[in-house]
Amino acid sequence: MRTRAWSTPALAALVVLAGCTGGPPADPNAAPSTTTAASPAATPTSPGPAEPSPTPSLDPDNEFWVEDDTWYRSPWYEGRGRIMIGFGCTEAPYYAPDPSCPDGQGFHHGVDVALPCGTELRSGVAGTVVDPGSRGRLGGAYGSTGFRLRDPERGLDVVLGHAETVLVTPGQEVRPGQRIGTVGDRGAPDGCHLHLEVRPAAGSVADAVDPREVLQLRE
Repeated sequence: MRTRAWSTPALAALVVLAGCTGGPPADPNAAPSTTTAASPAATPTSPGPAEPSPTPSLDPDNEFWVEDDTWYRSPWYEGRGRIMIGFGCTEAPYYAPDPSCPDGQGFHHGVDVALPCGTELRSGVAGTVVDPGSRGRLGGAYGSTGFRLRDPERGLDVVLGHAETVLVTPGQEVRPGQRIGTVGDRGAPDGCHLHLEVRPAAGSVADAVDPREVLQLRE
């Protein structure tokens, strides 16, 4: 029987062919391989939501008479704002001296929140619109557009002053979150802001109480 001699090129071809087909079949008696598949790369953790930035573009005429520089949110307005004048005795020069205040200070009957001119105002209560500014019943200190929302459930009036526009009419029922106007500076010497004041229903300015509970300020 004649033995076939293999040339060097033919042997090289067989080696390449064996590599392409995975080589000889595995030995069934061989121990199982301990090689493990590579773990997939870890998926990067998505960052959490970014902190909302303060509302920009406050009126350059705004004057601040409190040390609180916190930017607050509220159901009554869009975005964030800073308190200009709080409720009670104040050094702000816009008010006549009050006998209940020290050192000739005046008394501020609401809370003023500095907001960009034109900021959307929304109702924070369910109630009825009373005395829009066109009827002039609140007086010039609130601007020509001052108006009240009467909340019958709690027996109180919420007074809003200095609005640029008023989007509601006398006798209209409003619901929480409803657009009621935009921020302005009508009748205000110190820039665009929301003046919010709380009185007993049909009460006068002398009956005003601290409005922060109704204003619902939050950081």
